[in-house]
Amino acid sequence: MPHTDSDFLTILHQDQVGGLQLVKDGKWIAVKPNPNALIINIGDLFQAWSNGVYKSVEHRVVTNPKVERFSTAYFLCPSYDTMIQSCRELSIYKKFTFREYRQQVREDVQNLGSKIGLLRFLL
Repeated sequence: MPHTDSDFLTILHQDQVGGLQLVKDGKWIAVKPNPNALIINIGDLFQAWSNGVYKSVEHRVVTNPKVERFSTAYFLCPSYDTMIQSCRELSIYKKFTFREYRQQVREDVQNLGSKIGLLRFLL
């Protein structure tokens, strides 16, 4: 399922099988696997903190049922009570805690079947 990550940063190591795709200019682009490199994805919280200067990366994983894929991800998340706010005075997002954000994402997925994300927190 296409999505953005709900954290600050995601650090990903993927094997030679690959399968990670991201959206660029409205098209899905395959990320060439390199087992000697790490992939860094900017998450929703980084986008909110940067006031939209840096965008959370929409991505998905396409699997091949004939080949086993292995990847390791590290998600950089704050504590649930951390206040997320823009680093600029004129913010496009209202202030929210990580707990509020995670709860809203969870409710949206349960009720709507997909994540709305930062659009819920626009001023």
